[in-house]
Amino acid sequence: MRRFIWATAYVVTGVAVGCFSAFATIQSAGVTAVADDAPWQSRAAAMAGSDAFYVRSHYLLEGRLPPAPSQLGEATAEKDGEGRLLSGACSYLVTSTGPLPRWWSIGVIESDKSKAALQTTADSDTAVREADGSVKITAALDPQPGNWLKTPDRRRFTLIYSALGTGAKPLAPPFAIKRGECS
Repeated sequence: MRRFIWATAYVVTGVAVGCFSAFATIQSAGVTAVADDAPWQSRAAAMAGSDAFYVRSHYLLEGRLPPAPSQLGEATAEKDGEGRLLSGACSYLVTSTGPLPRWWSIGVIESDKSKAALQTTADSDTAVREADGSVKITAALDPQPGNWLKTPDRRRFTLIYSALGTGAKPLAPPFAIKRGECS
């Protein structure tokens, strides 16, 4: 009886460690910085590489279909331009730094939930542009004039950027993230 208990414990432990290591690999595989000086990260380059299985699994675990690399580009930012984690206790100014694609979208996702819903979005159809064609978006808990993304109350969050027609090249979001006031 003792051998059966130990054998069962070994099998259960092996399955648990295997599931944990698979989940950790799925969450971290293929994530690369889109530029050396930008907080944005993307899995787009790994969609056709050796990590493609894990990258597709990442999207499927979140209940989403993986984006087609040649049609839709996606990048996320969990830090501001100075490398500090994004927090709902602070406000952020997200400004365009170059030409924008025909269609783009920026949204806020709560980071502490594995299946967090998109809270708010701004996109090429709804964002108010400045006189020079640039876009300034404020991400904050309280309503702000102009383009505003609602952030979660005192929690970490992630900005997600999507754009159509990025082709096979890696996506480099034309937006900078600067921290404002913190409470």
